[in-house]
Amino acid sequence: MSRTLTGMKIRTLRKEAGLTQGALARRAGISAAYLNLIEHDRRPVAGELLDRIARGIGVPRGLLDGGAERRLVDMLNEIAADPAVSDGAPPAEAAEELVGRAPGWAALLLGVYRAWMDQRQVVLAMADRLNHDPFLGESVHRILTRAAAVSSAAEILEGGDLEEADRARFTAIVASDSHRLAETAQRLAGFFDSAHMRVRSSTVMEHVDTFIYETGNHFSFLETAAEGFRTGLRRGETPEAAAAARLGIALPEDDPLTPERRRFGLLRDLAAVLAGDEIEAFVAAHPALGTDEARVLAAAALQSYMAAAVVMPYDRFLEAAERHRYDLDRLGRIFGVSYEQAAHRAATLRRPGAEGVRFAFMRSDSSGYVTKRMSLPRLPLPRYGNACPLWPIYGAFQTPGVTARAFGELPSGDAFLFFARAVEKRPPAADRPRHLLSVMLAAAAADADRLVQGDGIDRATATIPLGTVCRLCPRNGCDHRQEAPLIT
Repeated sequence: MSRTLTGMKIRTLRKEAGLTQGALARRAGISAAYLNLIEHDRRPVAGELLDRIARGIGVPRGLLDGGAERRLVDMLNEIAADPAVSDGAPPAEAAEELVGRAPGWAALLLGVYRAWMDQRQVVLAMADRLNHDPFLGESVHRILTRAAAVSSAAEILEGGDLEEADRARFTAIVASDSHRLAETAQRLAGFFDSAHMRVRSSTVMEHVDTFIYETGNHFSFLETAAEGFRTGLRRGETPEAAAAARLGIALPEDDPLTPERRRFGLLRDLAAVLAGDEIEAFVAAHPALGTDEARVLAAAALQSYMAAAVVMPYDRFLEAAERHRYDLDRLGRIFGVSYEQAAHRAATLRRPGAEGVRFAFMRSDSSGYVTKRMSLPRLPLPRYGNACPLWPIYGAFQTPGVTARAFGELPSGDAFLFFARAVEKRPPAADRPRHLLSVMLAAAAADADRLVQGDGIDRATATIPLGTVCRLCPRNGCDHRQEAPLIT
């Protein structure tokens, strides 16, 4: 079983048994802090320790160690418990007997169920897009508008009391709008063509994105917890040394990680110990996080948030950011953090009454896969495809380590200042390609005077006409277009 599933399963079974972390830790002969790290996938668990944890919970080790047969039994039991296909789950022993006697048939049953679930997800995703996709709402609006124009012009022509010039003018209107109506209808039909449509149901990351967006990416209870930890530091003691002491581990002498990444790793582990229960309760109560996997990812994000709050205290960071006009390199030197860590912290300055510049945050690998995002109300980040290739987040890969900047105007007329940098995620190795991620912040153009990244760019003459994604962008003359627009 993977570490993720092991930790999740230990946590779930412990709660089902009515045990606290402290009680199970005592039974297993480890500290509650170490058990917390295991449950949050910060430490592996196997061998004799796994046996002690299983005995402490009162379950067979097979429920935790994840053999192939055990996984198959679990999945069959999940199928049986699905109210969409069963009124009542058969005994778990029946699944075990099926796997033991006919594993091929058990695998076939699982495959059939997965195929059915895939089709069900397509239907749910289609329903979601019908309700929320801006492509569809705009296309329907245009169809209705053009149909009304054709109808009005046709009624005038039917009146018969028109001069020849007026009749020719209204006839041209009917012909032109009918042609545009047909084109829009054809594109809409093509959008629903199953041979070309790429429908995807919501991913776990989309649930986490929604959670971050709805909370405003500001968590006061974690800011308070971070402040409490800093207050307890002894004179001259560094946060990473205090974290290592609290976790009961030694700082490695030969660490391949950068100091910034090592520090954040330690402080994330510490957050799981100091604020683990509060984080768990917070994510469990949020309606956007409907699955265990989403809650685990959201909890990891909050642990990173607290780590950042320890190293970059809110008030000090906001004051320095405003004084130095959000110069991320300078902020990195002041607080001893990486460019990415400073950028991410800048996007969390949302405390009511003490807010900084409001940023959208986006991180992408070189394939265009978005690994983290936080939108602005007037700047929706792509959900179903890659962003506009003109965005600096992609151009930054051409010059790693150098900030790519540009003013951009969307078809809606909303203008933003974009700036991005491709950063190295791990030290380069001779036998491996460079692992680069591009980190981008975007702010409303009206805030550009507050940002050093806007200096030296003439907005009046150097604003780039951008889109969001090609199918949503009406800029027909764009040389970078990869897909035809749905609406013209």
